Amino acid sequence: MAEEYDLYLVQRLSEDRSFEEGALYAGKNALIYDSVQEEGNIYTVLKNSSKKYVDRFEVIKGELYYFALNEQEGKWAEEIGIKVSPYQIDENGVLLSSNTNVGLMDEATGSIIIPQAVTKIGEGAFSNIEGLKTIVIPGTVKEIGENAFRANKTIEKVIIQDGVEIIGASAFQTCGQLKEIELPESITEIKYAAFYQCSNLKEIEIPSKITGINGLAFSLCSNLSKVTFRGDKITGIAYEAFFGTSFSELHITKNIRSIDSSAFTNNIKLKDITIDGDNFYYEEGMLMPKNRKSVIFLSQSYYNEKTELKIPEGVVNFKTSIGNLGRLKKLIITKDVIEITPSRHLPAYIETIEVQEGNTRYAVDDNDKCLYTKASPKTLVFCYSKKATIELKSNYEKIGDFAFNGAPYATKIILNKEVKSIGAQIFASVNKVTEFEIKDEVNYIDPIFCLTKYGIKVTIDNNKNYIVENNILYNADKSKLITVISKIQGEFIVDSKVKEIEGSAFHSQREMTGINLNSIEKINNNAFYDCRGLRSIEIPKSIKEIGEYAFSNMINLKEVIIHKEKDSIKGCPWGSTIGDRLEVKWQA
Repeated sequence: MAEEYDLYLVQRLSEDRSFEEGALYAGKNALIYDSVQEEGNIYTVLKNSSKKYVDRFEVIKGELYYFALNEQEGKWAEEIGIKVSPYQIDENGVLLSSNTNVGLMDEATGSIIIPQAVTKIGEGAFSNIEGLKTIVIPGTVKEIGENAFRANKTIEKVIIQDGVEIIGASAFQTCGQLKEIELPESITEIKYAAFYQCSNLKEIEIPSKITGINGLAFSLCSNLSKVTFRGDKITGIAYEAFFGTSFSELHITKNIRSIDSSAFTNNIKLKDITIDGDNFYYEEGMLMPKNRKSVIFLSQSYYNEKTELKIPEGVVNFKTSIGNLGRLKKLIITKDVIEITPSRHLPAYIETIEVQEGNTRYAVDDNDKCLYTKASPKTLVFCYSKKATIELKSNYEKIGDFAFNGAPYATKIILNKEVKSIGAQIFASVNKVTEFEIKDEVNYIDPIFCLTKYGIKVTIDNNKNYIVENNILYNADKSKLITVISKIQGEFIVDSKVKEIEGSAFHSQREMTGINLNSIEKINNNAFYDCRGLRSIEIPKSIKEIGEYAFSNMINLKEVIIHKEKDSIKGCPWGSTIGDRLEVKWQA
């Protein structure tokens, strides 16, 4: 204790608290303080009082607050005239998610200083709230938890003091107003998507103890124009770590040995790369590893005016994005290439793809204008036809993810009869398509095959696995709802025959404001991902299983009513970034 405090008691001690021989007890055995003086109704806790409850007191804004572990503790504190902190902190020092977490915010400045009693900012503790602009995180906090500030709409500045070690996954994801953050040298890890889509963050310095940049860590930080590595301990930069950023210079330190080919995807300004050591080469706008068998990064700035691109001889993996090369008309795939960049990262308006003789992996169908894989299953990788009606003639067995990204003028697409599998977001860049015909052999359709492409008329001929009714894709007997093809506005009623909702079935249906689940028995992961219009969901008693992330990113979900015995559905399937602020009501 830093100083003395007066504890004002009520006229008599309750049965749960007693004062004996200079010590104050809560209950029979829980010693609160061992150095207490009694003067009438006033008890004074001395400076050196050292029992377990002492560190749960703190002076905030000039007043003494107690951090209660439960309602009973809070009641005791209030009885003796001490304010109870609005924060909910568990016995391990974890600040839990609560609607009262902004209770001690300075309303004039929008600032909060995290109490010293906190050792970890818990999951979703300050997510999806408004008003908070500046936060100071003291060094007593060792970890900023997963989703801690996610989707905070107003936060602008974060001061992290020395002592904090871990920034959790998605901790500051989609904090669109975050402009400034100070990272101390004590930071040892910045986890997956920690600063994903912090679109106003302009500069970041990576502490010297960091050994790797995790996937999506700074992805879609579109104004991030300067990145500095303070030390040289980083050994790798992971998947889309700096996707869509805007820095033009990069210094690769000597210990970096691996850089994912998507690490700098859609960075259209990066051109000047300097390298310590000999782990990488950067020549003619291409960043390559020492063995020169892959292209890690291709400078959009360097190649922007070129109309033809030939993958260098000897390259085996060409997985870097070239989607922003708007003038590129021809791509030459050399004979050693066995892996090409995902179709979503190929130019939509490319006119010609040539595969050199001797390539064992890829081939081109000149009639369909399609790049495909030779081995079974024969997969349509990228269709670059510029026709309005595309009717596939070759015997493709699989339609790959983003397969029609190179067909921007297509209005109608008819699959060949041999197709068995249809991948994700196959029309991602095709905005004109209105008709899609599926043949009878298809036995797998990804639930997000036409994500957000509402209004497409999907036709299935004599298929034994799927049916389409009212723009809803079901399995053949309607026991499973695969995906809703049209935009939902208002309430949606699930057909009474449906027993299972497929993962991502309602993905991004943001205008759906209500849902009647009828007699559903199973809801799979991400089934309602990003359904922001839903504020309340009622789960029927028929439910048997809910995927862990079935309701993830539903930032406005406030209430879940479950017609089951309490805790009969295990885990935390609600997945809401508002954490414990979500009210779950069990009504058997």
